[in-house]
Amino acid sequence: MKHYVNTIKLAKSFVLTGVLSFGLLAGGQFTAAAGLEKGKVEPVKTVQANSSQNGQASLKETSTVPTKPEVPAMPTAEVKAEIQHKQEGSIGKSQASIHASETAKMHAAPNSAIFSKTPSADSSGTDAVQGYLFGSDSASAANPAGEDFYLGKLGYGNTVQFDTGTGSGIYFSSARAQNASYVYGYWFLSGMQQAPAGTSASEWGIQQAKLALETYESMKSVYGSKVRPVIFIDVESALTGMNDYDYANNQTIYNAFVNYLNQYGQGVKPGTYSSPGNWERTMGSFSPSTPGAYWVAHYPSDIPADLTTSNSDWLNFPGTNEKAEIWQYYGGYDDYNVAWKLP
Repeated sequence: MKHYVNTIKLAKSFVLTGVLSFGLLAGGQFTAAAGLEKGKVEPVKTVQANSSQNGQASLKETSTVPTKPEVPAMPTAEVKAEIQHKQEGSIGKSQASIHASETAKMHAAPNSAIFSKTPSADSSGTDAVQGYLFGSDSASAANPAGEDFYLGKLGYGNTVQFDTGTGSGIYFSSARAQNASYVYGYWFLSGMQQAPAGTSASEWGIQQAKLALETYESMKSVYGSKVRPVIFIDVESALTGMNDYDYANNQTIYNAFVNYLNQYGQGVKPGTYSSPGNWERTMGSFSPSTPGAYWVAHYPSDIPADLTTSNSDWLNFPGTNEKAEIWQYYGGYDDYNVAWKLP
């Protein structure tokens, strides 16, 4: 029997001009990634580390993890590496509409798929909730539309960036993870320029997947049952990410990572994150292989007034005919996301 879900009534609230830009108030810069298409901005998913907006003040309000400070800021060189390919842009928060999220999801089983408004009539599920789910990722400020879920960076290449002792990292906010109902980890997939000497592309993908899985388990030891059984593979062009146009090696690394998790993940499955521009630049016309767990980044110039799957900016994931389950609809300093279904 199919279970159809009612559309959420999204309530609009307008941001006052005086507090229009979180990034500017925090001393941040708004930048637009390479790959401008018809006024749209395609992102490299990075943030400034350890701003006062990453929620350190709220650590004392919970007992989930020790009340230690967040990990010190990443060295400038590494930050610059991760924002490679960004260009000056004009991403700004004009008088944008903000949407409220429903909380009925709390009744869903911890390890079952969480369904919201479906993008097609044949989508169904046993744990139905009304509306859409909202969240943020990396070390950004809380999404004003809601904190239903959070996605934090676990590391890249052979570098772990999640600290079990603090429950945080350079691009992992313990405050965001504590406040969210569901937590994910993502791994910034590195190309051959980061591989140890003598390592093949396939071996490099396996090494990264193994380390990502170990780090995922460390994250789960801190945040417990709210951690979802998915590791998102972050495919982006950067010095610590994938090499531009090195399609054969990049695809082999990606496939090896996916295959390792499918074989040894013990229920932890791979997902994929990218933007159309980053995917084409690093993977070409290659089709990813993580159905049901796609997270796409595609930015309009402002926060969209319509955060539903009917919005044409909510794309199918590159190389597929599948509507991405999660849409990163805003970036720069603050990375905001909305989901019609949580993998």
